[in-house]
Amino acid sequence: MPDTTALGPDIAHLIDVLLSELDNTADADALYRQTRWIVEQLLRREQDQVQCRQTMAVIDHFFAMQPAPGLADLHRFCKQVVMLAVEKRPSRVGTLGETAPPAAESSEPVEVDDAPGDDIVPPPYPTRHDSFGELLAAALVYRVRHLTTFFQRRKGGLQRETLPPFLLSPEFDRRFETVIVDHIAPAMMKIPRFTGSFEDARPWKRVNTEEFWAIVAEGEGMEERLLATWRSVWNDLKPRRDDKSGKLMAPSGLARIRKILAPGEPPAYAMAKVGGDMINLFVRLLSDLHGELEGHWSILADIYDQEFDRRSFQDRSRVGAMMDAITNLFPSLPGRLGEFVAILCHYNMRGIDTAFLRQVVDASAGTVFLAGFLAPSPAVAWIADDVAGIHISYQVGIVAGYTSYLGIDEANHTAVVVLQNAFNWDCSAGHQLLLMLADRGNRL
Repeated sequence: MPDTTALGPDIAHLIDVLLSELDNTADADALYRQTRWIVEQLLRREQDQVQCRQTMAVIDHFFAMQPAPGLADLHRFCKQVVMLAVEKRPSRVGTLGETAPPAAESSEPVEVDDAPGDDIVPPPYPTRHDSFGELLAAALVYRVRHLTTFFQRRKGGLQRETLPPFLLSPEFDRRFETVIVDHIAPAMMKIPRFTGSFEDARPWKRVNTEEFWAIVAEGEGMEERLLATWRSVWNDLKPRRDDKSGKLMAPSGLARIRKILAPGEPPAYAMAKVGGDMINLFVRLLSDLHGELEGHWSILADIYDQEFDRRSFQDRSRVGAMMDAITNLFPSLPGRLGEFVAILCHYNMRGIDTAFLRQVVDASAGTVFLAGFLAPSPAVAWIADDVAGIHISYQVGIVAGYTSYLGIDEANHTAVVVLQNAFNWDCSAGHQLLLMLADRGNRL
């Protein structure tokens, strides 16, 4: 055991208990999760986020080493990592002692408070692959899951009745991995300019998925080409208007992806039909935003505690501080990810209920995913698309040989209902009317 007496008897005792729990953890996966959790709790401040990300990367690398380290080596390593974090923020050890999870073997119930982030899903381990095509697919999944696992954290003991949206669901994560491996990565590999500039750039066989992104970041123009190719493949899947018929047509690849990502029955998550807005979000999932999201979450957690669940040693924040903190995320995070952070607060913070989220929607113009999350259950099947530069949400219904269409242009405050005495999925008439109304409004 390291000498912790200089930190004071109370803190020293908590550290000794913490290190003993690590020593008593006999499962490598549990030890990995526990160590990451401790480091994240100790290095929660915004100014510590760089060190936190670096420490997490070291933990990931050590646990992914081949051959795998023995349990004794893992224990020694984890205690060293935890002590480095303790030396950085010894003042946070006291709060950690109040909320730390039990050792892996313990089955005793643990009383939890109302602080968010009890159950945090770790990002994936780095892996190596034999071919560049396999490495590319795995590296894309690796980067995406560093972002999506952020949204899978859950507050222990807090239950919500509403079906979670797709980005908060581990089941969606698995299905999206299938989309990347089976469709997106192979499509990227079919682009000669991309494969020619990457595949022959260096020997990739001994490079793991974490090292892949470090190489790409350092290579001249490599990251820009990769992101542009990823974006291009996704954009090719967007529905497009046929020049002759005027109908909005979905590429065959989009139909296959819609089938893979469909929530299933019974549904594991809430998700609208994949359209232009959804694809724009998917493009953003490759952004290296995990550290930035963690920084925002740490700030939100502190503000929430001060406004809704203040402890005796904390200053009380002003009323409305949490509302402002959430709405300020919307312009600062790309691809509407800020809306999903707001929904994540709902699943982790008891005071962020649906009434609070409705106030967020009222205070923020143009929310799509958050408004859909709060809409009545039939609205989860609506389709959102960008048509000729106009954002349209629409739905089609069919019964007894008749077709109905309801389209909404929220930005221009217009809506159209089209009833047809025909059985089809043609949305062009309704779309065209909304476009005409938008054009008329712009000319007035």
